[in-house]
Amino acid sequence: MERLEIIEALKHLPDTVATETKGLSEAMLRHRPREGERSIKEIVGHLRDAAEVWHKRIYMVCTLTDPVVASWEKTIGFRESTYLDADLSRVIAEMRDWRLKTVDALDHAVDWTRIGSQLGVGRRSLKQFAEILVEHDAAHVASIRELRTAQAARQPR
Repeated sequence: MERLEIIEALKHLPDTVATETKGLSEAMLRHRPREGERSIKEIVGHLRDAAEVWHKRIYMVCTLTDPVVASWEKTIGFRESTYLDADLSRVIAEMRDWRLKTVDALDHAVDWTRIGSQLGVGRRSLKQFAEILVEHDAAHVASIRELRTAQAARQPR
């Protein structure tokens, strides 16, 4: 992916999530398709947390020399269970705040070849970190769409 494509994809995630969840009932937002799987609300909460975790990672790679970025658990812990009862618009607003910080950092980054390491994964360039985030977001947006479509098909007409 090119730099501008990456930045634009990352910038638009909160709006995409807001559009994908607009008009869904609380029951649809909270529905878990199977035991152990996330509801749409929990996926949105995960994306909010991911926006925070990945911002911290990308900021470190932008500003430090060869940093080792923290694992998910050390950065965010396990919050997802609280998202079933969260206000969705607040969660999306928090996601937007974190994402705009990330977009700003990437927009101002001079060298996308800067390197950072992730324990258990290895060394990656700033560009690789950003591309992985775009792929992560896309996979979860696809999951939201699949859940929305499946639930819509189950609704009485």
